Amino acid sequence: MKGRSGIKDESGLKSALMRQIKIGLPGFVALRHEDVRTSGIPDLSLTRYGRTSWWEFKHAAPNFVSSGIQELTMLRLATAGRAWYVVWHEYGSLKETLIVRPKNLKALTPEASCMKFNHLFVIEFMRKVHGV
Repeated sequence: MKGRSGIKDESGLKSALMRQIKIGLPGFVALRHEDVRTSGIPDLSLTRYGRTSWWEFKHAAPNFVSSGIQELTMLRLATAGRAWYVVWHEYGSLKETLIVRPKNLKALTPEASCMKFNHLFVIEFMRKVHGV
């Protein structure tokens, strides 16, 4: 899908974040779960200190598509544990990184945010989720 700012690059953003996770979160187990044959499973699980968090990534340029089963799964994971969306939001020349609870996805109300696409900001939030 092409947005006003250009072609979406969700895969490239996820790959860059994963490289930063390996550097910035040593001792964490990060597993990517994307699979075209299975819908509804979040993109990433992150485990350390007996805690697992679930992460779904979206590149909104300026909008994104989310399936109903995926949203339901994220809501259920958030109720049972820890789950967040990372939304790389792009509108015109504006770029921002949003961390959104599943219940706030439709309104796109962030729990935390920063200007630009900032993987270190995401890693710091992940660290806090795990009490590090």
